[in-house]
Amino acid sequence: MAHGLVAVIAPEIAIHQDLHVYGGGLGVVNGDLLRSAKKLGIPLVGFAPFWRYGYYEQHVEDRAMRVRFQTREYPGILEKTDLRFTVPINGTSVWLEVWKLPEERYGTSPVYFLDADVEGNDYLTRLNTQQLYAEGQNPERRIAVSQILGAGTFEAIHLLGLPVAKFHLQESHAAFAGIELFLSIFEREQNVERALADTRARVVFTTHTPVAAGNPFYDMNLVMRMCGYDGRVDRRLVEMIGADPTNPHMFNMAAACMRMAGKTNAVSKKHGEIARRMWSGLTLHTPITSITNGVSQDFWQYPEFRLARTPRALEDVKREYKRTLIRQIGDADGGRYFSENVLTVVWARRFAEYKRPKLVLTDREWVTEALKKNTIQLIIAGKPHPDDYEMIGVWNELYQMSVNLPNMVVLSGYELELSKVLKAGADVWLNNPRSPDEACGTSGMSAAMNGAIHMSTRDGWALEQNPANCFLFGAVWPPPLAPGPWSEEICRWQDAYDAQELKRALETACRMFYSNRIDWYRKALAAKHEAEERWCSDRMAREYSANMYEG
Repeated sequence: MAHGLVAVIAPEIAIHQDLHVYGGGLGVVNGDLLRSAKKLGIPLVGFAPFWRYGYYEQHVEDRAMRVRFQTREYPGILEKTDLRFTVPINGTSVWLEVWKLPEERYGTSPVYFLDADVEGNDYLTRLNTQQLYAEGQNPERRIAVSQILGAGTFEAIHLLGLPVAKFHLQESHAAFAGIELFLSIFEREQNVERALADTRARVVFTTHTPVAAGNPFYDMNLVMRMCGYDGRVDRRLVEMIGADPTNPHMFNMAAACMRMAGKTNAVSKKHGEIARRMWSGLTLHTPITSITNGVSQDFWQYPEFRLARTPRALEDVKREYKRTLIRQIGDADGGRYFSENVLTVVWARRFAEYKRPKLVLTDREWVTEALKKNTIQLIIAGKPHPDDYEMIGVWNELYQMSVNLPNMVVLSGYELELSKVLKAGADVWLNNPRSPDEACGTSGMSAAMNGAIHMSTRDGWALEQNPANCFLFGAVWPPPLAPGPWSEEICRWQDAYDAQELKRALETACRMFYSNRIDWYRKALAAKHEAEERWCSDRMAREYSANMYEG
């Protein structure tokens, strides 16, 4: 590779289920990037906080979802380094220690985890790296976590002696790493334009979501104080980098990343269009491009699916993995068993309002009849944020429905391994976010690699998939009443429209599945081949190497 070592800096990295330091899709993309980089010889190194609780453990008790936290140690997985140093947070020197995931453990690039739950820190400080995304709406806690990731990574790179040529900021949580790089150059050069140019030569940024929660902003005074910039740097420099385009008194994390980045990318072509529209008020060094996400074929695809080269062979493999899924459902759901001969529809992902986990049940009468007649069997799984009581309520509502309906189950404990089993056992992998809020929707790629057909709203990567190899439905891009988030009126309209279109898509799928099984598996086989050729993380890693890291 023409470029040097690249540091991938992210709030979560999903490598293996035994290493519970991830929450969802962002972590999966980062883990798969580091897997492919190792395989292809692309020099990457990962940095993330060491979440001792992980996200949380999900289980059912008294017919309701429960949240459990467990402190974890990782003997035989992580190695503790001798590195111990401080970063400034709110006028205090916070101690950090560093753990390393060796390359050979899971066949990835090396990953370093930053740990604040160490001796020398007070109780509240130690909480900062205990639970992933636990900071909620507390701006001080959110800034503290981002400072640990950003300033902590920058200092760790220096103390480890790593020859990092590029900083890859994966989502805006990593913004303070770029600022530390900029300030270090400025303090040496004492020239703003040269420091910014040198920073841009070494920083690239990937934006992963158009949703507001993924693009946080904070009071400028709070950032100056919390990050120790007061007394260190002229406030105008921080404002130049991080000022929100509509309110200069606020520090916008994503805007800061884009101003510091020599190159910025979105994670699908559609997301690129949305991102360019969202950030049209910013003066950027280069336009926002797109590198569509990919998934690790080596991790996500079962070997039997890789070897299936004919529709009949794929059907045989799918039938065997449906049996595996059925056994797992029976064990988890008190002996209730599904059928390998019924069209199996799976909705499994993070529970968030814009992902609309209840959309498939909008026409309750139709769904109930389809379930009772053994036309479909429906599996739902996923984790709401532990503080998102509205989505926990939706999860519980769906679970209660499943108790009283045949051929429907809601599974707890959604982790990497369950995700793999569900994809291998699914006939249809359902993805129905409200357009245009889904940046990519990567899980459908790994489902297709395991013989499932992607059924999706017209958003994210689904618009790049060959339409003959999937079932697309729903609104393309509702007309906005004003720039920015859609109004409640448009959301209601889109939800109603998409629900009707989803019902039609399921009816189409049922007709094909039951009337012409060989055509069904021809379609599934074509989707599998497409995913293997176009939607793997090896392709994604090569594109990052050539288009973002070089130069």
